[in-house]
Amino acid sequence: MTRTEVETEFLEGSYNVVPNRTISELIVKNMREIGLPKYSAEDLMFAEEIAKTISPEMKIAQLKKSKRPGWERLVDKLIDDEVPDPWGEGEVSHGSTDVADVSWQTPTVEFGTPTWVLGTPAHSWQAVAQNGVGIGHMSLIFAAKVMAATAIDLLTNKDTLDKAKEEHRQRISNKKYTSPIPPDKKPPLDAWEK
Repeated sequence: MTRTEVETEFLEGSYNVVPNRTISELIVKNMREIGLPKYSAEDLMFAEEIAKTISPEMKIAQLKKSKRPGWERLVDKLIDDEVPDPWGEGEVSHGSTDVADVSWQTPTVEFGTPTWVLGTPAHSWQAVAQNGVGIGHMSLIFAAKVMAATAIDLLTNKDTLDKAKEEHRQRISNKKYTSPIPPDKKPPLDAWEK
């Protein structure tokens, strides 16, 4: 009646992450055994300068947004110096990740390490600056050690691996993963040229 035409432009699609408590607890155990990064005096001086560019309100908002239990303890800290127990299980993240689609195929987790001054907004110049110096480098090494230790644990402890796999089976139960991207859809390689 209105002779309206609709054209759909499909750019992306992803599922929500399927959490895995078994692996999350293993990662926390390894983080605690390995120990958080130790920063140099120079790294901490740099961190203090970055912290001056983040308002107390922004820092509190970022900490609150994390929904981390006890986030209030971090308000007066420069860099996170705790390894918390896993939290937020079953909550939908405000970010997007293709890791979520992987988590429907196999037990998968994501974890964070203290890479930035608390309150640093993601995708900001402050984040980029910290990634390129000692703070980011030490966090990268710490994360690599945690991933390696967790992989070794899963490869050498069949009971833990079986428990993670069983948890995964129970979480997805009879739900079947179907890619949200239509099978005939080609990658929109020209989407960002417009």
